[in-house]
Amino acid sequence: MTDLPLYLHFIYSFMATIGFAVFFNAPKSTLIHSGFVGGVGWTLFYFLLKITENSILANFIAAILVSYISEILARKLKQPAVVFIIPGIIPLVPGLGMYNTMLFLVQKDYNNAIAAGADALFVAGAISLGVLVITSLFKTFHIISIKKAAK
Repeated sequence: MTDLPLYLHFIYSFMATIGFAVFFNAPKSTLIHSGFVGGVGWTLFYFLLKITENSILANFIAAILVSYISEILARKLKQPAVVFIIPGIIPLVPGLGMYNTMLFLVQKDYNNAIAAGADALFVAGAISLGVLVITSLFKTFHIISIKKAAK
């Protein structure tokens, strides 16, 4: 990874996230917000990776933040949360790890393939777990608030 300043990481991931939001046909009114979600998520991931050197933990915490901001924006802008979550986690997806896994397999370097594949799998699991935790909490609190309002 390059040693660019954090603000450049934010700007580049912001633009990449907007590109993926356009690719996924997100409403035009949500593009800037989606870019913000992806930019903040990637910047936090990069910052945590530099501090902890643990990509799994950094991805998990970044996915939690992406999901949390997405849930808040979904309610504020009256859109489904997936409009913000899916483009927002795209910068976090371990594409290089998956590529390296396949490259090592083609080169018949099975030890490195297993190591790269396991790391990519754990990172993907951390991202999905981060999104799952926040989405479940928001749905649970929403159900509880509806039951309290009904009483």
